[in-house]
Amino acid sequence: MRSEGLIEAQRKAMQAASQLNLKVETEVNAAMKPENVERIRAAHPDLYDPSIASLPDGWTEAVKVFLEEFEALGEGMMSPGDVSFERTNSGLKAHIFANPEMKWTPRKSWELLKWQRVLYKSVRDVCEWCGKLDAQPVQLGERVTFFLCQQHRTSAEEKLTAQVQAFDARVRFREEVSVLFQERSTVWLNVSDHNTPILRKALTDIKKIVVDRDLIGKIYVTKITESEGQLFLSVRYDQAVDMASRLDVDDIIHHAQRLSDEASLKANRGGHGDDA
Repeated sequence: MRSEGLIEAQRKAMQAASQLNLKVETEVNAAMKPENVERIRAAHPDLYDPSIASLPDGWTEAVKVFLEEFEALGEGMMSPGDVSFERTNSGLKAHIFANPEMKWTPRKSWELLKWQRVLYKSVRDVCEWCGKLDAQPVQLGERVTFFLCQQHRTSAEEKLTAQVQAFDARVRFREEVSVLFQERSTVWLNVSDHNTPILRKALTDIKKIVVDRDLIGKIYVTKITESEGQLFLSVRYDQAVDMASRLDVDDIIHHAQRLSDEASLKANRGGHGDDA
């Protein structure tokens, strides 16, 4: 049996990992649309930087306004310099590499600083996902902050809650089948969505054999792994376990692994799901 302290520590680690996973997922799904990237590239070819493509689509207009104001600081055909962007937990930073060949007057320098501040602060009112102007900072843990409207704030919080609830469900299920694991076993049940019901069915069936045939402490699950989406289980038998019981457990494992192979192929055809 795992101690409550260890389970809680793992729960916190899982929650932190879920927060970071959600951050990565959001940044990928909410990245600027290709057509908006091309609009900016076409309007400001000399100022375009690859960092723009990774910014939230909802911040497209803010980036365009900044580039227009920055470009206006140039002298004739001379570009004012180069710019790259960095999304932070407190706003959007524009890093400027000023053109040393251009004359930077105090007025122009002040204008540049002003528009950097405007960009940094203004995006905090703009939803990263849809561009609505009623965004609020949404803090999910210590390291993840989004700027989202109420609709998308609710969506992000629901996703994180679902991931943590899935972890809690695994904790409860592991306790239900704890007779299959040695006391200090590190085997855990963190598998992909398509393998979760397969694993649960297999462990439940093995537990039934162990309990019904008085084999508690004589059959242990020693490893649960995934390779390229396919589930694998390893079991250790005590010498006292009869051959019929061994064959029955082996059949359960082989059946689960066949089902996992089929589910993995299906998942690969349809796109990978997130881990539960």
